[in-house]
Amino acid sequence: MIRKRSAKKAKNGYTYQVYFYYRDMFDKRKYYSKSGFLTKKEAQIHETEMKARLKEKGTLNQGTNKTFNDVFEEFMESEGKNLSLNTIRRKKVTFDKYIKNSFGNSKINLFSNYAFLQSIFNSLEEMTFSTVKTVRYIVKNVTSFAIKMEYIDSSPMNLVTFKWAEKEEKEKKIVPFETFIQAYNELDDSYAITIAIGYYTGMRIAEILALKESDIDFENNEINIHNQLIYSGRNIKEYKVVSKLKTKKSKDTIPLNNQLKEILLEYLKTHHNEYICQKNNQFYYVSYFNRILKNKYGFTCHDLRHTFASTLYENNVDIKTTQELLRHSNIKTTLDIYTHLKENKKLDTVNDVFKTKDVKSMPKSKIN
Repeated sequence: MIRKRSAKKAKNGYTYQVYFYYRDMFDKRKYYSKSGFLTKKEAQIHETEMKARLKEKGTLNQGTNKTFNDVFEEFMESEGKNLSLNTIRRKKVTFDKYIKNSFGNSKINLFSNYAFLQSIFNSLEEMTFSTVKTVRYIVKNVTSFAIKMEYIDSSPMNLVTFKWAEKEEKEKKIVPFETFIQAYNELDDSYAITIAIGYYTGMRIAEILALKESDIDFENNEINIHNQLIYSGRNIKEYKVVSKLKTKKSKDTIPLNNQLKEILLEYLKTHHNEYICQKNNQFYYVSYFNRILKNKYGFTCHDLRHTFASTLYENNVDIKTTQELLRHSNIKTTLDIYTHLKENKKLDTVNDVFKTKDVKSMPKSKIN
């Protein structure tokens, strides 16, 4: 519909307005209007264009002057409650370092353009795999949120190709039992009990450090996971235990196996801290602990989680059970791990088969 609206700045004292109600693709009643047309014909042309667009796409994007940074803040405020605090911290660090002062100032409507998106990720070619992955996660989530808010109609993120500095991509480490035992025997007690829990449960380091003795049910052989330690920042005094975990699936009860049960019972006879892995009721620096593990034993806390998954795979535990034990919210995460392990096993199998041949007996070149 079209109607006249008074306008003091217009030569004839009025302009035309296009306005109408419609139902979007989700059957929600919406209202559209745009004013400022100098002639009725201009208004009629615009009305025809908008109704044709509505018929084709099922929505009317009225556009916005918001930047990517603006929409990111809206996304975090609206959807951040579904993320763990440690995840929020990591995403915010990546956002501040690689997005905020670069393409973050670009208008959000540009993110519906393939060439623009591809140029962003082309500029990240020298970054590590983990950095590119995190930037991709942020852009994908923010553009999806922008579509939801009708700031843009679509985003071709699924068409964008990604490159990274392959030499910096880190291979997931499987910790040999002998290496774990060596570290356990040599480390300080608070460190040793941390890696024991990680090795035998596959728990995340933030979850391990938030465990209390009351979370261990020795009678029913269960561990109740419902807290995690937020260890951002360099000041230990800023560390805090919260009940918000990485995903809803993270909050669960997992089995306490016999080996870990014996270790914990013995440990708790002489160690009485508020949290099991503390020393004198104080948390330790997680980054410093990881450096000790990496430099002396060649693994990190998170490698213990991957080792746990590998142990389940090697013992033919089905994917669904593994997902439940690792508490992955999406089974695709578990499938990706199993696929990676399967590929490694195929290579090991071929290498083992051909070890039966004496390589040294092979000539270095063909003999004519």
